[in-house]
Amino acid sequence: MPTVAAHDGSEIYYEAHGEGPAVLLFNADPRPPQHPLRDHVLRFTETMIGGLRDRYRVVVMSYPGPATTSALTPDGVSDDMLRIADAAGAGDFAWWGYSWGGVAGLQLALRTDRLTALAMTGFPPLGGPYREMLHYSRALADVELDAFGQQIPEEQRAQLTRFVTYYEHLAGFDDRAAQQRISCPRLCFVGGEDRITAGTEPIADLGAIVTRHQAELEALGWSVEVIPGEDHLGAMSADVVLPRLAHFLDSDHPGTTP
Repeated sequence: MPTVAAHDGSEIYYEAHGEGPAVLLFNADPRPPQHPLRDHVLRFTETMIGGLRDRYRVVVMSYPGPATTSALTPDGVSDDMLRIADAAGAGDFAWWGYSWGGVAGLQLALRTDRLTALAMTGFPPLGGPYREMLHYSRALADVELDAFGQQIPEEQRAQLTRFVTYYEHLAGFDDRAAQQRISCPRLCFVGGEDRITAGTEPIADLGAIVTRHQAELEALGWSVEVIPGEDHLGAMSADVVLPRLAHFLDSDHPGTTP
């Protein structure tokens, strides 16, 4: 069972499949915790690996793992991702992340020159609601349903305070200034009906934010799509993610198209 030591000394489980240019799939968990969506996550991960492993070295991980009890920070998470890439034999690599995974990908891109491509999905690269997500992460301890409308197991709710620290570090983050520091190919897609809520309290309309900034993002070099009718969960289904991510990666790596 391949593991790598995280920056806090805990163990991170990861898997690497296939050969070719490396891509880290942050939100494809090969060992998801017990949760109403666990079987869905496993099927999603298997589909993503199966759709890319014939031409890429696909790296998936269980992160943060259940043994991770320390607070999460952008520096710490980025360091952990580079440790995983090193352990998987990936010097340079592409990144796909969704929602918080998209946020983590943007922060990683600002801390390393090893990214060959950045797919930041399920979260706006520009005009991101970081203060709202800080409020959301603080509120989660008192909310029984997650962003997908699913029951949050008690053992996971007990660990949610780790994300408060992460968003505290980003409360003043200037994602507009950050754009000038990223030059690799970039992809963003989000559901047009993607609205984050804490229970019945509205937090952020992610689809509307990306729509509002779409022209500016495209002028900055992003490939952007707002997918009509999809919410936060729908835009993370394999039939939405895989073809878009594969097209993006294949376009950046001529000769890898199946």
